[in-house]
Amino acid sequence: MKHPKVLSVILAGMIAATGVMPAAVNAAATGDLNGDGVISADDLTILQDHILGKKILTEDQAKVADINGDKSVDVYDMAELRKLLLATERALKFKQTNTKSADSAVTDAMKKLPLSEGEAVVTSQTELKNALSKYFSADTINSLFSKYNDEFFADSVLLLKPVRFDPSRFGVKSVEKLSCGCTNTYAGIYTPSAAVTEYMNIRKEHDYNSASIGKIYPGTKFTITHANGTADGNFGHVTINGVSGYVNMGFVTKVSSLAPTTPDYTPDIVVESVQYKDGEISVTAKEVIVEKTTFTPNEIAQVVLPKKDYYATGAKWNVTTITTPTSTTTTTTTASYPLAQARLNVIGKDLKKAFNDAAGITYYGRKQDPNFPQDAKTTMEWYADYGFKNRKGNCYVMAAMFCEMAKLLGYDAHMISGQVPLAKGGYGPHSWVEVTINGTLYVCDPDFQNETGKNGYMIQYKQTGTWMYQKQTVMS
Repeated sequence: MKHPKVLSVILAGMIAATGVMPAAVNAAATGDLNGDGVISADDLTILQDHILGKKILTEDQAKVADINGDKSVDVYDMAELRKLLLATERALKFKQTNTKSADSAVTDAMKKLPLSEGEAVVTSQTELKNALSKYFSADTINSLFSKYNDEFFADSVLLLKPVRFDPSRFGVKSVEKLSCGCTNTYAGIYTPSAAVTEYMNIRKEHDYNSASIGKIYPGTKFTITHANGTADGNFGHVTINGVSGYVNMGFVTKVSSLAPTTPDYTPDIVVESVQYKDGEISVTAKEVIVEKTTFTPNEIAQVVLPKKDYYATGAKWNVTTITTPTSTTTTTTTASYPLAQARLNVIGKDLKKAFNDAAGITYYGRKQDPNFPQDAKTTMEWYADYGFKNRKGNCYVMAAMFCEMAKLLGYDAHMISGQVPLAKGGYGPHSWVEVTINGTLYVCDPDFQNETGKNGYMIQYKQTGTWMYQKQTVMS
């Protein structure tokens, strides 16, 4: 759907999180100049512009701007409004992004970092470097400088949370390295390759010229426990028929693997809300499994706040973690969805890429064509096929496209038809997707991301800054 609803429902989401009454109920609240139901820096900006002569208050704004009650709107009211601002509990608008790093890009301090430590409030590149240099490589920090430059810090404050995901907690087996430099990364069951027609030598050392201490004949299976590569000239450790030595890895073929494995998912930190209360800012976040991808143990969670909203000396992060190792919940589908399969072959078999692809089509719906369907009576397949063929469509089309691709990727996904509140009042039809991962239900709304530019991937019902969804029908 595409209706003027964003501001009202984002506000409604904030109301659900903070308990603040909407402006329509308390329009005359002292200090609430913009009528959004909460005292914020936006109200302070309006009052300041009036006092500086940049803008003139409306009659309704003037009524709530006389905070000290002296029948005049002046700098004294500015001082009182600042006091109200400091005393008002509220949800803050924020943007989040995460940067992942492998162990090669972190220090030993990062590998030992507990979840309760490392958070920082950053207002300059110098502070950014100081906050992260203990934990991350210079290359990682420098990569953030282009995004967080002087222009950025002129208007924004950055909240940082370095996070270490303990590999053992997620079922990741460690790589064992021997003093000779060989690791168990290449461990497995092998046979001589087709190039070996008579036999291959077991060498006494990791060297072509080392003495032969045994032979392995074609078709023989043997175990390599450690090796320093797979090319000609690399050697693997073997023991066969009581003989222990080394074989040239360029002349073997792997039958099966014994090497350490990593799960086909990675954890992530998702911020649910940023709250201000009594001079303190608290960030509520949780650890989730969000993607089928290579496990990455280190992350820098970043939250951007408007500088005008930052009235505190720090920020405390509260992160709920996954308590037991888990794997991505998957399901199977007997449907072929040929157009969805063809699209995955183009963009890659990845859930996040599928979501962004559906969210990236051109919006096309009732406004462009009054006869365009927008209800639960039309099948998911029709909506999806329309989107894949035309690269345009409404919320139903975007949801159907993503749902089909998610099902083909093995996820427990369902297309939902329902409604959301509109800015003009009442409700409008809408469609989104529910995805269940590790027992947790997530909302994936490509249209929300398409319309607002905000993240619509792996959000949750009643999450601050999202739409207020009213589910009616499961379409798939």
